[in-house]
Amino acid sequence: MRDLSNIDLLIFDIDGTLLKSDTANFKTIKKVLSDLNIPFSFNKKDFISYIGKSSECFYKNILPDNRKLQWEVVRNNARKEYYLFLLKYGKLYPCIKNTLMTLRNRKYKLVLYSNCSIEYLNTVFSIFKIDKYFDYIECTQENNLTKSQIIKKILNKFSTQNAVVIGDRLIDIEAAKQNNISSICVLYGFGENETKEADIKINKFTELLDIFDRRNIIFEKIIEEIIKYKSNNKAFVIGINGIDNSGKTIFAKSLERYLNLRDYKTQLILLDDFHNLKEKRYSGKDEIDNYYNKSFNFKMIIEKILKSVKENKNFKIKLNLLNLYTDKFDVERVYSIDKNTIVILEGVFLFKKELLQYIDYKVFLEVPFEESKKRARNRDIKIYGKEIIKKYDLKYLPAQAKYLEELQPIEIADMVIDNLNWDYPLIKKFR
Repeated sequence: MRDLSNIDLLIFDIDGTLLKSDTANFKTIKKVLSDLNIPFSFNKKDFISYIGKSSECFYKNILPDNRKLQWEVVRNNARKEYYLFLLKYGKLYPCIKNTLMTLRNRKYKLVLYSNCSIEYLNTVFSIFKIDKYFDYIECTQENNLTKSQIIKKILNKFSTQNAVVIGDRLIDIEAAKQNNISSICVLYGFGENETKEADIKINKFTELLDIFDRRNIIFEKIIEEIIKYKSNNKAFVIGINGIDNSGKTIFAKSLERYLNLRDYKTQLILLDDFHNLKEKRYSGKDEIDNYYNKSFNFKMIIEKILKSVKENKNFKIKLNLLNLYTDKFDVERVYSIDKNTIVILEGVFLFKKELLQYIDYKVFLEVPFEESKKRARNRDIKIYGKEIIKKYDLKYLPAQAKYLEELQPIEIADMVIDNLNWDYPLIKKFR
């Protein structure tokens, strides 16, 4: 995959990229031509091949030779009909709004550009309410600007070349090339075989969230550290630590996916899979101490996995681990590790002395306690009820405060990440 880590501006086409408008456009034109007694011989597939072209090109291609001079009449009549047909037959492709919102949360600038008219844009906006997701919108409005010229105008407005065009047609790819920027082609749109020259091709709009993930810069730094410090004959253990709700699991799983896409062998180990039985976890009167010292079976994870890693052993092991809901060892996990494996170990209290000697690279995700509680309200209350917040006040966060004070995990970490906005994490400290 081409490196797009420096991109800050995303330029989107509309039809065939965000909006599935083929049926609505087809039925609109068919009605307008019928009302004007103009024959219409196109099937839908042939008709779709002209969607995305300029208005003049579009209408002159679908009109008979002896009626081409009437293209502006046909266009004006079509504009009057679009609303009802788009309302009935048009639809956004899956997950468009959520994906655009996430990209905005990640601090990307989003721009909409198209060969269409202002009237068409306003019709789309009135029905689908997507204009609010964009920092800027530009269309031809019959001003004789090509798509390439529109992109040049956009790049000048935002004073950047760190941009990418996202569309479904060859015209989008060519417009990007002519402006010396990258292109992403969506394979679900109207372009069919027009995608060969795109830098990247995607099957789903949500794939943009993997491509434009602000964590990717951090993951690249971690890869640099792996290359720098990993021995050729031993697995490499990365510890992902932080207080409760700091985003450790999401970060660890995303890092694993990122490494896998770059052909690294990985083994994810979640500390939550290594809880002690309830009888031991609640054996003392001090709830803070119970959580801090009795929650996790460090001995098991060390004896069964980490010690063998440190001894440079290649192994595969099946473990029966505790199910927190049944309090029985009925969860089966398989761990496979050899000298080429990147082990991602994730959990709270990871930098205790029992585990610390087995971790080659230490990452700490930093969030304030209030943010931890806020995330608990958004997530845990739905599962455990309002009483869970009391546990954060009386048990979980006091235990974390003890951990932070006694062991200074932020000081001993090789990388500290400000994860207050997990859509846009920032490296605070780097070895």
